[in-house]
Amino acid sequence: MKKLESEIRSLQRQLYALGRETNQYSSGEILKLSKRLDEKIILHQKMQLSKKE
Repeated sequence: MKKLESEIRSLQRQLYALGRETNQYSSGEILKLSKRLDEKIILHQKMQLSKKE
């Protein structure tokens, strides 16, 4: 779980840094990072839910 949280923070930092460098959201790199971040967040939420049950 901690590794996943670390990956999420890392992806967020990368995404924010890339966002500061460009104004084009349609940039392929931003979309790729955003997709990876979404996947990690969803996985994290699923893991949290399974812990509660």
